[in-house]
Amino acid sequence: MSMKNALKGDRHENKSPRPVPLSRRIVLKTGLAGLSLAGVAPMTSALATETGGPTDGAALPGTAYFPTPSAARHVFRIEETELNPDGRKVMHGLTVNGAFPGPEIRIQEAEMFRVQVENHLPNQDTSIHWHGLLLPAVMDGVPGVAHQAIKPKQVQVFEYPILQSGTYWYHSHSGVQEQIGLGGPFIIEPKHETLSYDREYVIFLSDWLHRDAEEVFAELRNGEEGGMGMGMDTPDLADIAYESFLMNGKGNDRPWVGQAKPGDRVRLRIIGAGASTFFRFMIDGHEMTLTHCDGLAVQPVEIDNLLVGMGETYDVMVTLRETGSFTIRAMAQDGSGQAIGVLHTPDVQPQVDVSKPVWGPRALSYSDIRSAEPSTLPAGPGRQINMELTGDMTKYRWGIDGQFYPDAEPYTIREGERVRVTMRNKTMMWHPMHLHGHFFRVITKDGDPTYFPLKHTVNIAPKETLS
Repeated sequence: MSMKNALKGDRHENKSPRPVPLSRRIVLKTGLAGLSLAGVAPMTSALATETGGPTDGAALPGTAYFPTPSAARHVFRIEETELNPDGRKVMHGLTVNGAFPGPEIRIQEAEMFRVQVENHLPNQDTSIHWHGLLLPAVMDGVPGVAHQAIKPKQVQVFEYPILQSGTYWYHSHSGVQEQIGLGGPFIIEPKHETLSYDREYVIFLSDWLHRDAEEVFAELRNGEEGGMGMGMDTPDLADIAYESFLMNGKGNDRPWVGQAKPGDRVRLRIIGAGASTFFRFMIDGHEMTLTHCDGLAVQPVEIDNLLVGMGETYDVMVTLRETGSFTIRAMAQDGSGQAIGVLHTPDVQPQVDVSKPVWGPRALSYSDIRSAEPSTLPAGPGRQINMELTGDMTKYRWGIDGQFYPDAEPYTIREGERVRVTMRNKTMMWHPMHLHGHFFRVITKDGDPTYFPLKHTVNIAPKETLS
């Protein structure tokens, strides 16, 4: 969960393709949630056929039947790990299979995803939320909503069909675990790829502390921790003084490096995984072509830079103009630092340029984004819901209509109902609002209503109103 927004706006309009309904099969699958780590080995029948093999469900008269569950395609071991991504200080972190970022999930559209998540933490509950995925609510991985936290030494099995393609990610939805390493990319390849490119790289952007994240959050709640823009009369760009900003889990002393030949078309899948940071992204000496937003295809847009909010993903295409070494930059919105990477040609050694970026004039706005296909909703009853994004800077509490989760009245929406949600940000904070398990149309000021972009996360600027 974002440290900047302990409450994210997870209520918006429904949009096809819809998540699959909760089936009896899925309910039965979730019965594995309470298994202890001592009991997760696949069960097989103790019986044998005449040939000596297991019965695998063909029980003999008068004997017990033990079905063999299908093996998990992926296994996530959530565990404590010492991390030093920027080479400056060893910190306590949480990882998946010892890796930061966590292992990349790479799966095909229309396949069945199955993962066994094991909590190896000695004294913490944990969880995994599949950010941007269309899935049954019981598989969403958010404790206290439609899901139970994974207790220490216990296992949960997630299984659901993949109904989409694109760039997504997963992360913990428990406490500040996302801030200290618990997240990773989730890439879904389409049945029929329409883009043509020579290379592809995932760019996972995050922020990093040299202090205990729980202590920092407590200081925010007590009005002690602060960055630039803490006054209530100016936009609040940052509340936390981060020591480092990371690209693919690497600091600027040993930056992430990618390689491509001159003339290559390179696809970059950019994931905004900062716990409390918006990143402005660019590549020195190159324009970018936006092709996807939050996993979904959009009409191509030529840009020089874009702002990547918490939870957002963007795919861009870059054509290397010439031989050389080109710095990839993701600058924190308040200008306090940047995550650095390098894209270079094979004949040139990668060189890092840590100077401040020179931004080109074409910065992406939501009004520039148009869905690749018409995004109009099916006909149906309509309703307006107005929400005010409110908060208290001194207590660092952020809510909707003055209510704070979990003590908040829910918005009840009927299946098939068209709902227009208008959010008015009354604070000086930037608020990333994410709707789990759905996409929604963003009503932009200058866009074509037929092609309003579809997103699962939207950033609402201070004092801005957005529908």
